Amino acid sequence: MPLEQLNNIDIFYQILGSENTETVLLVSGLGSQMTSWSESFCQELVQKGFRVIRFDNRDSGCSSFIENEAKNVGELIQFLQQGKFPKGAYSLLDIAKDALALLDFLKIEKAHIFGRSMGGIIVQLMASEFPERVLSATIIMSTSLRPDLPQAQPDVMQMMLSPMPDFNKEPQAFLEKRLTFIKAISGTFSIDEKAETEIINKEKQRAPSANILGQICAMTITGFDVKRLEKINAPSLVVHGTEDPIFPLACGEDISNAIPHSTLLKIEGMGHSIPTVLNEKIIQAFLKMNNN
Repeated sequence: MPLEQLNNIDIFYQILGSENTETVLLVSGLGSQMTSWSESFCQELVQKGFRVIRFDNRDSGCSSFIENEAKNVGELIQFLQQGKFPKGAYSLLDIAKDALALLDFLKIEKAHIFGRSMGGIIVQLMASEFPERVLSATIIMSTSLRPDLPQAQPDVMQMMLSPMPDFNKEPQAFLEKRLTFIKAISGTFSIDEKAETEIINKEKQRAPSANILGQICAMTITGFDVKRLEKINAPSLVVHGTEDPIFPLACGEDISNAIPHSTLLKIEGMGHSIPTVLNEKIIQAFLKMNNN
């Protein structure tokens, strides 16, 4: 799994499958490592005949961390209230350009792009600003950032943004808090605590932290632009759960309504996660969209 300097930052990535097939690029969400796209999801795409690339966004995983003048959410809010952005700030368009730089480095002209949560906004930017590079767009549990959309459940946002125990000093407390959050966002689907614990431990071993402050700032800078959605002409699939506590279902419906000729896959009981049992359903919808 190589590390390359692209756009003056280090991008860590992994390639699965044969290079003689169409490429699927997977874009992760806020504070998430590339491993948020599970091995099983990646392998199912490989089995369907695709080369799969996943990568760590800047400020997460093993990619570069960008020093930000704001050191906590409170300081970031102070900057924004003054109509300013802290030094070191970037937009989601910069992450989109990181992804394109990776495709350029790998000599991939076009790819199918999947994005989850914040990654779905990055996919919107790639499809609208660089249409010649996007074979199709699959936008999962995401938002357009339209300001009048329903907001996340306050208790879930509190869990997401509150300080975590130090994993090295209090690993059990960290795991318990993380598992509580995973349960809270999983909708009606049960979670495998043992498997989730293994994933958390592996992620903390490969990269102990993420700079979600930088990525939150990037989302704020990016903001909402309906023209961004209206000019997307790539085949587009919007996947959203009925029980998403972070981006309620209306967020996915809003994206689908704004993108011309898009397909909306509404999944009953799905929250803000992709349970393994839904891999096949999502991938089949992606295949059907592209076949049409």
